[in-house]
Amino acid sequence: MEASVEDYKVTSAPYPAPTKTAASSIKSIETTATTVNFADKILITVTQSGRLAHWVHVPLDISATDGSMASNAHFDRDDEDFNSDLLPMHHLTATTILGGTVPELDVLGQTLATQIASAIKTRDERETRMVVVGMGLDKSMVGREAFSELVGLVLEVI
Repeated sequence: MEASVEDYKVTSAPYPAPTKTAASSIKSIETTATTVNFADKILITVTQSGRLAHWVHVPLDISATDGSMASNAHFDRDDEDFNSDLLPMHHLTATTILGGTVPELDVLGQTLATQIASAIKTRDERETRMVVVGMGLDKSMVGREAFSELVGLVLEVI
């Protein structure tokens, strides 16, 4: 059975896709973060020395990943505890889709992607696009201080 033109839904989207870039020196390494907002995905890259070696995605649509979490989504944070805003949402799960062969950087990448997705979801709780994060980070980025600086840089572009 062949598909007809009526079978396809066309979604209007701005062209070119809205893009934002910021750069910073983290541990003396020039680091660039870029966000491209597509109609169905939010693409974020964090590069150092022109590398892109690890790709991770985080679904923001809870119902697409686990319908049982949808009714409990508002329990993610403790409204009484200011520090709970700094924690990633427990229902968001980052999955490596390419790369991630260096274990320390794989954990860093998944943690960074979950933190970014949590910030996006906190900003707009109705956001359901998939977050895709591409990274090319130096091994020296493993550590609390570098992580905080990476998150801060990405927050500038989301």
